[in-house]
Amino acid sequence: MSSTFKHSVKSASEEAISMSVTYSGHEKCTPCHRWGRGVRQQYILHLILSGKGTYITPEGVFELSEGDIFLIRPFTEIEYYADENDPWEYYWVNFTGGDAEYILKRTDLTVKSPVMHGCSEEIFSAMREITENPAAHRYENIELTGRLYILLSLLMKASSRAVRHSRREQEKRRILKAARDYIAINYPLSLSVEDIAEAAAVSRTTLFRVFKSELSATPAEYLISFRLSQAKKLLSETDISVAAVARSVGYEDNLYFSRAFRNQEGISPTQYRKLQQKSI
Repeated sequence: MSSTFKHSVKSASEEAISMSVTYSGHEKCTPCHRWGRGVRQQYILHLILSGKGTYITPEGVFELSEGDIFLIRPFTEIEYYADENDPWEYYWVNFTGGDAEYILKRTDLTVKSPVMHGCSEEIFSAMREITENPAAHRYENIELTGRLYILLSLLMKASSRAVRHSRREQEKRRILKAARDYIAINYPLSLSVEDIAEAAAVSRTTLFRVFKSELSATPAEYLISFRLSQAKKLLSETDISVAAVARSVGYEDNLYFSRAFRNQEGISPTQYRKLQQKSI
């Protein structure tokens, strides 16, 4: 009795969702079992459970084994075949939809190297849940699509791109925290953007880019906004003069302070104070 087998499931089509599983399965291949050369019209992921095989794309030849996953992109001429002595066993899933390429670009499954090695047990489990759950009805197809998104999210999480992205995000947070902490302590002083950049240990250009991307404001705009927020507290909670408020938040020129305050709040500091007093 042969030890090879093939189990596959064809899913009900559903056009109302952005991505869907169309076909999936589990196969233990015969030695040298081959597909191609040819093209597929959908995305296909193969996750190798055991054994070995070869995947050939226009970008190169990839020797694969247990724990590896490879991606076939639509209309890309490819070929793959099982090892002669230790043929592979794998799960596969065909899928299509508008979100597919957007998500895949955020994994290590690139056009030049459409393989990932050493997949986690989580990825194996997610793939198994897809192949073992046919979707004959619409509600089941929605559930299956959810399982596909989980699988792709795990591939994103496992990718080196995700690690690099995480490191970039951590660096952005570090820069923002250092800059904002410095501003919070030193805003009454005469500060320049160069001072803030130096405190955050980055160039002026990097500081500008991080503030714009994360806060939608330049460092100078953030500094003004912070100073005026402190000024509003002083105007509301104390009875010191407007000129004293201006100096307390870093403005030596009272007229310049009043102009900046009006630009942000739409009224003068004096008018703001009167409104606050009326509301008490």
